[in-house]
Amino acid sequence: MEIRLIPVIDASGLRSYREATGETYFEAVQNINSLLNNGDHLDTDLLELSGQEIWLLEKQGECIRIRKQIGEINNKKVEAIATNRNPRQYLNQINGLSAQLWRLEREIKKACP
Repeated sequence: MEIRLIPVIDASGLRSYREATGETYFEAVQNINSLLNNGDHLDTDLLELSGQEIWLLEKQGECIRIRKQIGEINNKKVEAIATNRNPRQYLNQINGLSAQLWRLEREIKKACP
């Protein structure tokens, strides 16, 4: 496996490069994309990827953000249960986000056989 440099823009707007391993350039970009924090994002202007690959990375990034939201809301739900409050509003939010995540993952699966 080769080590590749992937351009990333941090929360302050500065560009840096992260090292990633991967059989292909796209695989290395996917590995970095899955590790980015909230403020950081890939510098798509410098990535040598096709339009479909960039679309796929954006959708995968959305999936990661939704999963993180579900985790945060789940923590609030547990906190509500621990303090004898009704967790229904959190359950409704989790259900809505789960449905959104399911649709998004299905869209990705259809686009990439």
